[in-house]
Amino acid sequence: MGTNSTNTSSYNAQTGENLLLGAGCIYSDYGLATEKAIGATAGGSTFNCTVKTRDVKCDGLKGLQKGLRFVTDMDITLTTTLLEVTTETLKMALMGNVDSVTNPDYDIITGKYEINENDYLTNVALVATISGEPLKPVIIIISNALATDGLKLVTKDDNDNGLATVLTAFGDPLTPNVVPYEIRYPKSA
Repeated sequence: MGTNSTNTSSYNAQTGENLLLGAGCIYSDYGLATEKAIGATAGGSTFNCTVKTRDVKCDGLKGLQKGLRFVTDMDITLTTTLLEVTTETLKMALMGNVDSVTNPDYDIITGKYEINENDYLTNVALVATISGEPLKPVIIIISNALATDGLKLVTKDDNDNGLATVLTAFGDPLTPNVVPYEIRYPKSA
């Protein structure tokens, strides 16, 4: 038999051990030999998994019914603002080409009309700290990531100028029924 609690605060003894602390770090190719931090960020990062559903309507039923809702689509993104503007971050944001040979002083970044296999990052991970024990981070990984919002670069005096970047996860044609994200959450001690 359940209890009808009258507690008006959800704070409890485990609250201090289950807090997400700090903005975390963004990595490309997490867990692979080519793993590297993408660069410093500003304003934190946002992981978003939006599940779109459809409800089956049956004659004679009034309202939504358990068991008649089905997933039709899932949008998975990791959004951040990159403070470090480099050839690599510009190439990633633009899905562009880079010519590092023609000019001895500059990398030349140009646009293109097609998306190539090497434009996708194998994965991108947000690694952030969870309070409590054990001291292991929470790791959110999106697979087959592609920058999908292009580039809008605004520069201002006395401002932390950065590249607002939306990285979107894409399914793999070899495993089309595998959702392209995972969250590694540390087990309690």
